[in-house]
Amino acid sequence: MKIFDAQMRSDICSNADLQNLHYFETECVITCAHAPRKFERAEDLLGYFEALLGEERARLIGCGLKPYVALGVLPSAVPRRSHFEVWRALPALLKRPEVVALGEVGAWADDARQWALFERQVKIARDLGSPRSGQKRRVAGLPMICTPPEGLRVNMTFKMMQRVEKLGMAPGRVMMNRLDDRLIEAVVREGFVAGVSVGTSNLKPRASARVLADLIQTLGSAEGIVLNSALRAGGADILGVPKTIVALQDLGVDAESIEKMVYGNAKALFLDNANRVTA
Repeated sequence: MKIFDAQMRSDICSNADLQNLHYFETECVITCAHAPRKFERAEDLLGYFEALLGEERARLIGCGLKPYVALGVLPSAVPRRSHFEVWRALPALLKRPEVVALGEVGAWADDARQWALFERQVKIARDLGSPRSGQKRRVAGLPMICTPPEGLRVNMTFKMMQRVEKLGMAPGRVMMNRLDDRLIEAVVREGFVAGVSVGTSNLKPRASARVLADLIQTLGSAEGIVLNSALRAGGADILGVPKTIVALQDLGVDAESIEKMVYGNAKALFLDNANRVTA
């Protein structure tokens, strides 16, 4: 079964890890900007973005994967010095065909400065709708990948969703990622996309499968759920998604629901709104 891994930090993964993803049927990946190091100046952060768009995509292609990119500024990635150049450049970078989302973004503390950073980026994504293939009308907003802080996961997930809606961003264009079993159902019911990072320290594959099997029964479908590896974030497991597929099959979950969670829902959110490049 093909896999679309919709959130990873590939730039801190080895070639062997990425080749293993390909071997176990991962076809598409979204590599997300994060904070791999401290950025002193705006040009350092923008140089990192360009490296993801250039050499990192080329490395992923060399490992047999179809790479897409998400660009965003996490609180720990904000350059120490003046960074107005980032905000001048980011909208144009997000319009590039290899970029499918704003991300990772998130407020990691209930702090005015972090909320200002988060809201600034939500507004950029909101205003960057893309024309659908063959159509002139615009989709409401570039998709977003939001990551809550581990220690305040529940509280900040709900607060971020409230801010997103207040700013007029369509909830269905926003994947709230790295959710635990307390949050998945609530996020889907609020109209957001639930990103379930399986194999991380939060949800192991078999535990994830049990939660998801019960949730599909409760909700009546697998819509709005996207499995991903969150590779190299915390205690990630490179085979987390394939193991979860097997566990879901063992629990009797139908193949159509599994396919939606591991491929179809991610494709619909990140790729179906525009023509995108893969090489």
